[in-house]
Amino acid sequence: MLKDLIGKILKKTKKVVTLSTARTSSGEFLLKKTDFGLVHVEFATIEKLANRAVSELKEIHEAELAVEKTTSTVTPLKVRLIATLAEGYSAPKAKLAADMAINNALKNLLALEFYVPVDVRVKQIVQVVPQKRRVR
Repeated sequence: MLKDLIGKILKKTKKVVTLSTARTSSGEFLLKKTDFGLVHVEFATIEKLANRAVSELKEIHEAELAVEKTTSTVTPLKVRLIATLAEGYSAPKAKLAADMAINNALKNLLALEFYVPVDVRVKQIVQVVPQKRRVR
């Protein structure tokens, strides 16, 4: 019964299983098969894209990101986020916002057809003082 369930899940994710990761002297990258051939997307590029997505969130004051390779055939990579939360925001809601922002950015710009897990660790909560504008 469990084998049948796993088989059904894998049949639905057959596009994802064809993606793989590799390593070169410049670092690890994701291989994406397209109609025009293979596209190599370096993990550093994915990290910059995720950083940009997280920087737009008001819940997260500061963030340290790392993209890591996984052993899963369904999701070949994951994002590890160490965050400093702004005071007054819920950690679960901040995690959800970061997860959605990162996955939407990857889906829109790289056309990834799979979910990238985001592991969030809250390092600290800080009080954010709004910047005052000087008028001259």
